[in-house]
Amino acid sequence: MKKEVKEKTKKSNKKIWTYIKKCIPYFAKEKKAVITLIILSLVISIFSSFSPALMAKILDYATSGSLDKAIKYSIFILAIAIFMEFLDNIIFTRAYVKVQETVSNNIKKDVINGYFDIDNKELLKTSSGVFLTRITQDPNNVVMAFNALRANISRILSNIFVFIYIFYINFVLGIITILGTITVYIIEKRAMDKWNAYLKRKNKLRDRNTTVINEGIRGSHDIKLLNIVEHFKNKINGNIDELYNDTIKSMKIDSNYTFARAVTVYIFTGIIIILSIYFVKFDVITISSLIAVFLYKDRLFTSVLYLAWSERQLKEFALSAERIFEVIDHTKYEKEHYGNKRVNELYGKIEFKDVHFKYDKDEVLKGVNFSIEPKDTVAIVGKSGSGKSTIINLLSKIYEVTKGEILIDGYNVNDLDKFSLRNNIAVISQKPYLFNMTIKENLLLVNPDASQKQIENVCKICELHDYIMTLPKKYNTIVGEGGVTLSGGECQRVAIARALLRKTNIILFDEATSALDNETQANIQKAINNISSEYTMLIVAHRLSTIKDCNKIIVVNDGKICGVGSHKELYKNNEIYRTLYENELQKEENDEN
Repeated sequence: MKKEVKEKTKKSNKKIWTYIKKCIPYFAKEKKAVITLIILSLVISIFSSFSPALMAKILDYATSGSLDKAIKYSIFILAIAIFMEFLDNIIFTRAYVKVQETVSNNIKKDVINGYFDIDNKELLKTSSGVFLTRITQDPNNVVMAFNALRANISRILSNIFVFIYIFYINFVLGIITILGTITVYIIEKRAMDKWNAYLKRKNKLRDRNTTVINEGIRGSHDIKLLNIVEHFKNKINGNIDELYNDTIKSMKIDSNYTFARAVTVYIFTGIIIILSIYFVKFDVITISSLIAVFLYKDRLFTSVLYLAWSERQLKEFALSAERIFEVIDHTKYEKEHYGNKRVNELYGKIEFKDVHFKYDKDEVLKGVNFSIEPKDTVAIVGKSGSGKSTIINLLSKIYEVTKGEILIDGYNVNDLDKFSLRNNIAVISQKPYLFNMTIKENLLLVNPDASQKQIENVCKICELHDYIMTLPKKYNTIVGEGGVTLSGGECQRVAIARALLRKTNIILFDEATSALDNETQANIQKAINNISSEYTMLIVAHRLSTIKDCNKIIVVNDGKICGVGSHKELYKNNEIYRTLYENELQKEENDEN
């Protein structure tokens, strides 16, 4: 058992040291400020340690009749105290804020960069709250741990003087101080172990709670419409109560240890003071020494508390740092993989060669083969779950093929770098995300140098400009989070306009009109027709009536291509396509009736 504990402690210490080394570069960027903090901490702490002894000396002079010396000492201490306040509140505070903001912000930036490099499969199965706490809270925890550790170490070093001084006053008092120190440390060490166990639980509960609250806020519109407000409130409240109950439970345990520690400190302090009084009575020590001991009584055992707290803070630091570097170094969350080939412009010749894809254990695509020529408008149709959207996700490298290869202009997508793919392919999904900005700002995100004329031109192509001009603030209208102030069709047309403004040659539509009414869908279809001869377009379609005029239609069934041709050819020769088309016509007739 002891061997296991030692091994666990050794492993924990190794982890702490590993993350300290990882964090050093962040603090090294503010090297001068960090050194200033450390030096000032030592100077201020050492002065505060000497202060009671100097005060005792003043009282010694005053009681012995050396008033001139007492006054000189008092003036000297006052001047030093004012200077220390200047160092603490002006120089130290400014240096600390500089270090705090620089380190915290740089870590947050790296976590955000790491987050956007995470493979999409990882993001889909991980709650957003897990990443939010890593971005918003953990970097601050690292800086706070550094500051607490710096303060505690400087206090420990300065309080060594306290122990030396007490031993100097009287050896017996020194021995009692050491015994009290050891007892307090044992109590605090046990409390610290309990606290660390609580902290791990707290982090998990906090992540879960953040996720639920975030989902509640982002999905408030649908929550109201679905009449599940009470359900969501109960879920959020339940998580808050669970965190509350766990916190109360841990605080009860911690308060018990705090009480035990305080009682121990009082007992040993009382013993030291009572002995000091007897030592004065029998002329073993002077009255000034008694005063010094009394002034030091609150600091006798704090050194060991600082030592225990430093150990606790190091473990808290390691927990936060571990969570941070899981994202930055991708030790827990797999990173997206790209090749090294840079191609400035892709024209849109697309080939799928024996493409297989598995999501977990389920095989979604089973040997898909097809080709698309530049400027072609090609539709992919099939039943739900047949693999249509997966083709789009593989082409845009949201996922990677399990077997086979995908070529664009003869280049394997796995060989292309991120720039070549992301700058040459625009994807418009069923629910494109619009940011809580103006319409113009949403469009400028993909092309910051676009002129107002260019913006208006793409909006005219997308049958959107006339609508925007009816708005009170026109292009400066804020769309709300997720485009909540716009209709589904308007959001889709903004997304298409945004894609056109990127000036890519390849545009992928992933069921972009499936959730829209017939009139809105017709407007979107008109916008797509306006650009059909200028781009290579791959359209995953739910409504077959919208893709009858495509150059080519690819029919997917159970992860395989089961037909390629025009609408007329497929309707005549492909049973699956004909069934899909007739079912749609039947559904439209039922809707009309």
